[in-house]
Amino acid sequence: MDDLKLLSELRADAPEPDADRLRALRARSLRHRRRFRPVLSLPMAMTAAVAVVAAVVVVVNDDERPVVPPSVIVEATPVSAKAMLRKAALTAEKRRPESTPLRPDQWLYRKSVVTQPADGSTEVQEYWTRYDGTEQATRLGSRPMETRTIEPDPGDDDLSPQQYAARLAKLPTDPDKLLEHVKGDLHWRDKPDEERGLHEHPDARAFRVLSLYLGREEYMPPKLEAAIFRALARIPGVRVDLGIRDAAGRSGMGIAYEAGSPGFGTQRDENGQVIERSYVILDSTTYRHLGTRTDYLRDYLINGEVAFPKGSVFATAEVASGVVDEPGQIP
Repeated sequence: MDDLKLLSELRADAPEPDADRLRALRARSLRHRRRFRPVLSLPMAMTAAVAVVAAVVVVVNDDERPVVPPSVIVEATPVSAKAMLRKAALTAEKRRPESTPLRPDQWLYRKSVVTQPADGSTEVQEYWTRYDGTEQATRLGSRPMETRTIEPDPGDDDLSPQQYAARLAKLPTDPDKLLEHVKGDLHWRDKPDEERGLHEHPDARAFRVLSLYLGREEYMPPKLEAAIFRALARIPGVRVDLGIRDAAGRSGMGIAYEAGSPGFGTQRDENGQVIERSYVILDSTTYRHLGTRTDYLRDYLINGEVAFPKGSVFATAEVASGVVDEPGQIP
């Protein structure tokens, strides 16, 4: 994304983020989601707001019943992370295998809801990604569908969905071996942070990468998903809260990295007070991935100006997915 173009579209009176702040916001918003994942409307996310987030009603389900996305910080119920993640693992390993594309020219469909923290606006986003990674189509809100060709970049370490599925299939299903692998997996290293002399703690990288795996659209082998939950339970500083709502208003189990790290996890001020907490949200019964959420417990400042007031929420919700033969089709 062209950050200079992005900044030019912001309101003239909005505080202008520098390059480091742009990177941090992008990292926090989608947990370093890569090319083949749904993308935030970043100009909306980074426009400074002066009002408290308001609830917006959107239609996200097939029977057109409206749901209300989160508009205020919820009262979470802390529970034992190890116990809940153990239950999630036992449930995941009993899942039946899901359908996967049979040909590289098929498409992965994904429908998401995104709530922006600046003004509380909510948008339905649809994505079709060709399995071999050569094309992607998007339909954002009421705008027409757009299709683009993805040119291969030798210097880019992004993977096509087909390549990513093959990568998932090779990951170890022993939780200790999986943890060891993700802590040292250079494919997921944070290059901008490293260039600035910031080095991610191995536990922080493990949580970040395992969270990415849970949120991918590619087929997740049941044994691997169970191993991910067991590996998360072994990371110090992992927190689990019940009653966390995604962008579609669904209540689930939120997993947070309480230890925090630069640009990721629970953030604290100089006095140790929590100012921002981010969650990966799972269904409390099936333990399937629902979405993500970040609560701003203090005013979030950019260059000394309030960008996201206290009480603001950034949230996503995954509401539909499947395999189709061409963009525009719905499974």
